[in-house]
Amino acid sequence: MAVINSNLLSLTAQQHQGRANSQLSSTLERLSSGLKINSAADDAAGQAIGNRMEANLNANDAVTKGINDGISLMQTAEGGLDQINDLLQRGRQLAVQAANGTLSGDDRDAINNEFLQISEEVDRIAMDTEAFGKHPLAPGEVPEDISTPSTGEVESLKSLFGTSGTTLTGQSSGVKSVGFIPKGAENVTISVDGLPGPEDDIQIFTQDGKHVVGTPVTGTDADASWSGNAVLSPEDVETQLFTAENGFPDSAEYQDELIGFTQEGEDFSQDMDIHGTYNGMQFQYTGDGDHYQSDDANNDGNTYDAATVEKLNIDRTTEPLFLAVTGSGSYNITMDWDAMPGDAEAPASPETSSDTDIVMSANYGKAPDKITIEPTPADSQTLGLEDISLATEKSAGLALDTFDQAISKVDGYRSEYGSLTNRFDSAIANLDQQSVNTAAARSRIMDADYAQESSKLMKQQVIQQASQSILAQANQMPRNVLSLLPS
Repeated sequence: MAVINSNLLSLTAQQHQGRANSQLSSTLERLSSGLKINSAADDAAGQAIGNRMEANLNANDAVTKGINDGISLMQTAEGGLDQINDLLQRGRQLAVQAANGTLSGDDRDAINNEFLQISEEVDRIAMDTEAFGKHPLAPGEVPEDISTPSTGEVESLKSLFGTSGTTLTGQSSGVKSVGFIPKGAENVTISVDGLPGPEDDIQIFTQDGKHVVGTPVTGTDADASWSGNAVLSPEDVETQLFTAENGFPDSAEYQDELIGFTQEGEDFSQDMDIHGTYNGMQFQYTGDGDHYQSDDANNDGNTYDAATVEKLNIDRTTEPLFLAVTGSGSYNITMDWDAMPGDAEAPASPETSSDTDIVMSANYGKAPDKITIEPTPADSQTLGLEDISLATEKSAGLALDTFDQAISKVDGYRSEYGSLTNRFDSAIANLDQQSVNTAAARSRIMDADYAQESSKLMKQQVIQQASQSILAQANQMPRNVLSLLPS
């Protein structure tokens, strides 16, 4: 049928040309973007699968970075442990040296002072070793404040006296704690004026029961200030003085560590000429005015006018010390100090360690898989160094086992870090291989095949050109109808 209004050949050519243009546009988009799927319309399922794969690839990159951070944390911790191990080795060497019976008291004091510096350096390293805001070598919780007694109601001397130079008058002597001097006090001087009459003697104990300053409890030299209160044996001291009310734990046992202050023949001296050392603390003492008077060593339980005031100076306390004033009289007491914990604002809370969770995988649709790096506390308290003293041959011998245990603990920590580091290295290698395989799979789904797309491009261009040519011819068909009309 010859018609003019409807050119069906032209419409057909236009339809095919539009389809060719659309396919050419799609091919050009793929070639220009490098992607086979540029929108969900290209392949809805493929687009969803490829997007999930991309999420996994991005997660693997972040996981690898996090694992590397975990490795850095462990390397930092192990570096600190290496330094602590060197200090422990030196400490053990000192313990072996101090256990030798050929050393003098001064020799052992020098060795013990070096050990105290080692212990403090161990604490400094443990607290200051830090990575990513974590302190892996710090204690797992805030250490018990050893400046305050763990039991009992006894007050600190800071709380009792308030300020340096304060004097308390009319105090009654007996067998009880006056108070405790916290660790860290500096240049502390205790002055006890026993007044003429029944004597009142300074006695200093550690919290675990060591009697470091004062007058003897037993033996031919036993002092009347003890016996006058029916204290005739170490067991009597433990029963009457070492009670919870006086601040002593149940485990406290009396040990005579009087460090040479009460040897018979020592003269009483207001110039505090009697010297001694214990656990790194330097003591200066007048001696007991009744027990060892310069003119008459009568030890009859009475203090005479010439020797009523006893004094004790401690350069710096390295552990809490408990003060008792034994006797059966009354006394005035004055406390002086240069520094006492509690004088200034409370120090900032010490650092503590905590678990560190490292994400090992975070695949799409699954909960993260984590490995925990547990803390490795290596402070002096955790390693048991606070229980060590190298001041005597016996205590130095006992310290060797503690050093062995501390070295073993540090070795265990380092072994844990080494095995975890190797595990993390393997995990990173596995993630790298996963990423390669996932990227290859995603590429097959999402990336354009340029060989294929360039062939399509040529095909679509030929079809487009052909359709244009056919369209031109189709548009000429209505002109042929005109030939049927008369001229």
